[in-house]
Amino acid sequence: MKKNILTVATIATSMLLTSCFGPNLAGTTQTGTTTGTPAISTESVTTAGASILGDLLGGLLSKTITERSFVGTWTYQKPEVRFESENLLAKAGGSVMASSIENKLDGYLSKVGITKGVTIFTFKEDKSYTIQTKGRTISAGTYTYDSNTQMLRMQGTFGLLNQECFVGMDGTNLCLLYDADKLLAVMNAAAGILGQTNSTLGSVAGVFGKNYNGMKVGFSLNK
Repeated sequence: MKKNILTVATIATSMLLTSCFGPNLAGTTQTGTTTGTPAISTESVTTAGASILGDLLGGLLSKTITERSFVGTWTYQKPEVRFESENLLAKAGGSVMASSIENKLDGYLSKVGITKGVTIFTFKEDKSYTIQTKGRTISAGTYTYDSNTQMLRMQGTFGLLNQECFVGMDGTNLCLLYDADKLLAVMNAAAGILGQTNSTLGSVAGVFGKNYNGMKVGFSLNK
């Protein structure tokens, strides 16, 4: 029985992943019964599949983001963790592990001065940007954006703190997703400018781990 249920769930999840770039991400739900077998609601399977999609990078980047989508002032809300494939998500322990990493990362970000409601990202139409926290500027300069790859590149003034990240929208929230080492560079810069200890950064690297090369981490921002 367990084998049958897992098979159904696997097929349903695969169908959801196949359609994540289509117009009906959530799909429709149906129920059905089979003789001698308890009814399995595909609604619960769909919910599980949607939860997995929520932790995958592809689902976040399935919506085309134009430059006008992120021009404006955004406030940091929480860390964002996404995996590039279902296999990597499973390897990391699934949604529970993703949530655990986000919770730990939130604490580390706070220690270096990146705090909810305080850290502000501003992108202007003239291609300039600033990242500020606690009234101090962490980084400022110019940016370029490739809508085909959804890659945002920030060139810091005098070449300081150059950044490269993916841009996506999760509802009304703007998500900036970095490779782990790139996010560590941002955190290190924030710690140095704000005079905070950066002794926690080694621990952050431990949280990411060597097995998460396909994991993207970053910020969820809201206007």
